[in-house]
Amino acid sequence: MGLALPDRVVTNAELCETLDTTPQWIEEKTGIVERRFLRSDETTTDMAVKAAEKAVRAAGLEPRDIDVLVVASSTPEWIMPSLGVVLADRLGIETPRIVDMTQHACASAVYAIHNAACLLQEPGSRNALVVCAEGASRVSDPLDRTVRIFFGDAAGATVLTRTDGPDGLLGYDLGNAYSPAVALAGPSQLNNARTTPGLDAPSPYLQMDGRVVWQEATTRLPKSVNETLAASGVETYEVSGFAFHQANVRLLHHIARTMGLDDDKVPITADVLGNTGAASPMTALWRLAADGLAKKGDVIVLGAIGSGFLWGSMCFRLPYDIEAEN
Repeated sequence: MGLALPDRVVTNAELCETLDTTPQWIEEKTGIVERRFLRSDETTTDMAVKAAEKAVRAAGLEPRDIDVLVVASSTPEWIMPSLGVVLADRLGIETPRIVDMTQHACASAVYAIHNAACLLQEPGSRNALVVCAEGASRVSDPLDRTVRIFFGDAAGATVLTRTDGPDGLLGYDLGNAYSPAVALAGPSQLNNARTTPGLDAPSPYLQMDGRVVWQEATTRLPKSVNETLAASGVETYEVSGFAFHQANVRLLHHIARTMGLDDDKVPITADVLGNTGAASPMTALWRLAADGLAKKGDVIVLGAIGSGFLWGSMCFRLPYDIEAEN
């Protein structure tokens, strides 16, 4: 695992300089006290490169050892050229197996790892690098207190290695249901300036209906995790840690209570990082590894839900300790 964060820490008090609210209200509503924002001279790509370098190094590999590269970001600097190709160039990765995922939002980590796992079934493929990076601060309206308070910037990366033994990916569950509750217009929509049914007039900023998000997340994610555990033949008590999407602290606590999970098995990063989109579950996975809850033989679950809606979860039994580098 590798994690990359901007140096700039943004407190609730700083946000309230442009938002019509108070730091206390933000913390009470979300459980978030601070987050990281990119500086004007930093990019999402820069974070992605740093996280990827750390993950490859922690795995004891060189860039030339990477056979599959899957990159996920809903906030790349460019629609084209490919962020995956840019990363491969900057990292020195030579594989032609490069996948860009730009529309899976907060569910990206699950779908990216699933894609990497599928590609690792190809003969001759052994190592996959999955990179999830998000510069969400640049797509949230500085004057919108219903959206701005939740998001932060981060990048997380992990290396997967093919295994022919009984360990590794044991089972998974994926699902989707269309909803315009979370939306970010693309250039063609903004340039055309036509409305879409169910959405407000096109805006360059992220639009979100928080009530719908809460309802979807608190129903879809627990169900998905239960489906994954059943498919994996694993009981809840056997899981060492649950790396969930970090939408906000209140939502995570609600899901943990609903599922009867011990608090120490559900790492929280949203309190100091906020919702980091595609990178969000990766920050929780990194936390598990850093806290020694992702060791050889441990069973861990990754779960997330994002705009679309898309959701999914995965269950792994680890064949070796996960090394985490920050």
